[in-house]
Amino acid sequence: MRAMNLLRHPLAIAVQAALLATSVQAADIQAQLAAGDGFEIVSQSGNIIRLRVNDNGTVTVPALPGATTEDQFLCFDTVSGQLGKCAAVPTGPTGPTGPTGATGAAGAAGPMGATGAAGPTGATGATGLAGATGAAGPTGATGATGLAGTTGAAGPTGATGATGPAGPQGPIGPIGPTGVANATGTTDYVAKFTGSSALGNSLIRDNGVGVGINNAPLGRTQLYVARTQLTANGDGQATLYGYRTRDSQNDGTGYGEANQNAATVGYNYWGDVYTFGVAGFSYNDYTRTGGVLGAFYSGTYWGSLGYKSSSSTTYGVYGSAAYASGSGVIEGGGVQESGIGGGFYGGAIGSWSQGEAMGSVSAGPVFASYQLGNVYTSGYSAELVPSSADASAPRTPAYTVTAPELKVYDSGVGLMNGGEVFVPFSAAYKALLGEEPVVTISAVGSPTQIYLASISADGFTVAATTDVSNLRFNWIAVGNRKDASRTAAGVPAEILSGQFDEQMRAVMGNEGDTTKSATPIWHDGDRIRFDAAPEPARPAKPEG
Repeated sequence: MRAMNLLRHPLAIAVQAALLATSVQAADIQAQLAAGDGFEIVSQSGNIIRLRVNDNGTVTVPALPGATTEDQFLCFDTVSGQLGKCAAVPTGPTGPTGPTGATGAAGAAGPMGATGAAGPTGATGATGLAGATGAAGPTGATGATGLAGTTGAAGPTGATGATGPAGPQGPIGPIGPTGVANATGTTDYVAKFTGSSALGNSLIRDNGVGVGINNAPLGRTQLYVARTQLTANGDGQATLYGYRTRDSQNDGTGYGEANQNAATVGYNYWGDVYTFGVAGFSYNDYTRTGGVLGAFYSGTYWGSLGYKSSSSTTYGVYGSAAYASGSGVIEGGGVQESGIGGGFYGGAIGSWSQGEAMGSVSAGPVFASYQLGNVYTSGYSAELVPSSADASAPRTPAYTVTAPELKVYDSGVGLMNGGEVFVPFSAAYKALLGEEPVVTISAVGSPTQIYLASISADGFTVAATTDVSNLRFNWIAVGNRKDASRTAAGVPAEILSGQFDEQMRAVMGNEGDTTKSATPIWHDGDRIRFDAAPEPARPAKPEG
């Protein structure tokens, strides 16, 4: 693009003449440039560009980058392009704090300050103990005997004479037991009597940081107990055993730490991430083993956490309440069964199960599952029907018939002789019908004109235009179920949402994946929600 320098261009003469002509009427100065030309204002020397307007409309001030910093902004009107002072410029959000720089070297020590004024005189110390009494001085010489005079008053009592010689020594008493002040042992071991008058090491070691029994203390535990069990000692062995009894029945009042009675308790005062009141770990080398066992004394019902079954299948939680021999035999030869393998009671959800391949499987000779309430599924329902007497042969899927309303179906085959016949509904079907159903009929065999003469909640009448003989016909009845009104409220809107399945999968998170967190779920009394539920008020935390 070519630039036009006014100092060397004829236009400059015209501009200067217009500016100097004082008698000319005021008017805008216009400079029309050829395509591609620019407009420049340069210094007097002509070699410094102060302002440039390009043919494409861009304006540059080359000296701005090196100019003195100012505290005002220059803005322009987006419609007219007029320049002017900016309105208040909003402050943008504070950027993130940069990383902390390295700590600089320590500065030189400053000069020592002046000595402060002397502090007040301290209190007078306690008086020391009295010194020992010095030894008695020697007895002076006896004076000369005076003249016998009249009996004077009684003189003062003379000094006590010297102690006479010691009497004979009495018999020696029996020798007392030998003391233990000079007992020997190993540092950190708690002493125990190894004999009636001897001390030695016990199994307990205390290094001032922790206590170890049968082993050195561990720095990460306050008490460490180690035991190598001997197979010859049989079953029932334990490294730690808590035994509880009482002088009379002593019931607890609840499930809280201060309301229950237990043989062993672990109280985790701070519920930090990955912390527990009681923890049980096992390497699970073999089968029928786990981290924690909770059971009746005889083992008739039990549950385990971190369990490895007889098939080497691992379980987070496994519960069993069905004893191998059952609870007894009932009339007819059956075995009485009682107990529940697992029970869950929740606020928003009683329980959920999600597997990478299969969600859940239930089986039972009376019934496999029973839902006490409405059932919703985002998939389909199918029954697997045996296709032959051979139990190993593949089964055929039979898919559930669906409808937008709560319907009940029945069907059958009728036979008519003459002009009409009444087909009654079964008692079971009538018990389910909520209103008169819709009935469809079709003749079997040669074409025949038949029609529905009447329909009621008890059955329907089929008629023919002419008398017939042994006319077979098929029929289907479809009606609203008696309890169809229960669906008036409809399916909850949250379940109908296309996002519900993904939201539920997020709730059923894998806690073993520590890189992710599950989504919360709760019910606010009106709808299902997937945000954080309100935290209930917590009582004061008691010390352990």
